[in-house]
Amino acid sequence: MMHRAGRSPNLQSPEGRIIRGARVAIDPRHAVRAALLLRRGKIEAVVPETELAACTAQFASVIDLSDHLILPGLINVHDHLQFGLFPRLGRGPYPSWREWAKDIYRPDEPPLRELLEIPKEERLWSGILRNALSGVTTVCHHDATHSMLTSAGLPVTVHSRFGWAHSLDGIEWRERYAQTPAGWPFIVHCAEGVNHKSRQEVTKIDREARLDERMVLVHAVGIPRREWTKLKSRGAWIVWCPTSNLHILGRTLARDLLLSYPFIALGSDSPISASGDLLDELQAAHTLFEISAGTLYQMVTRRAAQLLRLSAHQGTISAGGVADLLIVRDTGRSPCDTLATLRRSDLAAVMHNGEFTVASEEFTVRHEEAVRGSLIPMERHGLRWHVSSPLEAMRLRPVLPSEEPVYAAQT
Repeated sequence: MMHRAGRSPNLQSPEGRIIRGARVAIDPRHAVRAALLLRRGKIEAVVPETELAACTAQFASVIDLSDHLILPGLINVHDHLQFGLFPRLGRGPYPSWREWAKDIYRPDEPPLRELLEIPKEERLWSGILRNALSGVTTVCHHDATHSMLTSAGLPVTVHSRFGWAHSLDGIEWRERYAQTPAGWPFIVHCAEGVNHKSRQEVTKIDREARLDERMVLVHAVGIPRREWTKLKSRGAWIVWCPTSNLHILGRTLARDLLLSYPFIALGSDSPISASGDLLDELQAAHTLFEISAGTLYQMVTRRAAQLLRLSAHQGTISAGGVADLLIVRDTGRSPCDTLATLRRSDLAAVMHNGEFTVASEEFTVRHEEAVRGSLIPMERHGLRWHVSSPLEAMRLRPVLPSEEPVYAAQT
């Protein structure tokens, strides 16, 4: 993991910055005291603090982040960004998503009437903001693309190199699957239900398409037990969204499947069904289902990168990788234990492509020269933040209030 400074090529340009003083996560269980040499949005080198003196003159700035832990930026493999302003809707449990969708879709009544009058760009921005403030640097938007999502200055990368269909209803999903480039994943809601139709959907995919490592099945709650061995042998990926499942269906994937199936990543889903953001999903998975911190760390870093077929470096902090970083208060715990129990007040800053895109008020005051200027202030979660935005004139609306059900762990 360490790239020694004496061997580092092309360090003569005055561009770039050095981050020093923090512990840096090298895997879920271990962090080391090291410096990160950043240039042009990439991690050029990870060097021991003892070798840093030889590099400082070759970079434009040095930022001391003592008392912090640096984690890889999180990867959210499932969201619907246009619902970022919406409250949670429906009162389940329902047999499947279809009954839930039919129940909640009342566009002529509040709150949908008022929400749908808000420009889509603003609704999408709220979804992006929701991810940025949970430490996400890459998100997979499961819906049609929009020019807003490729705007310069967004605090997250909205991943686009995948094929998708909403569900297996009709013939559209087969056409979209056939049109998806061979090197891209194909993402579809599957078995989001506990009724007979939901239980048959994996068989339908296997019969009408190809059930292999390119296939990404979102939710998968209704897949019969007998099918999981086949899924594992084919390398099919599963996206787990626990609080969304509990709200709509009253249940989610069984704990033994979550522990034994190697191709599962964690997604937040949207606030129209989920209880919060990706940090909330991590804590729900850790507390309600007792999924180990190490497994959860992988579900939002390396596994998530593999599911989306991102570069080999993404989901890690390593030389040659993109400088997407989550900076948190260092409590002395391992990277995975820190992440699984992370309080929002301990989130200090986020870097995306080597630039600060989110910073707490305290972090901004301490590192004003590095942070302030390109970021706009706002309040969220009862805390003050500074966030980069291509839409500085946008009026940032509060999320409408909603009742939050109390969950019991599934047995």
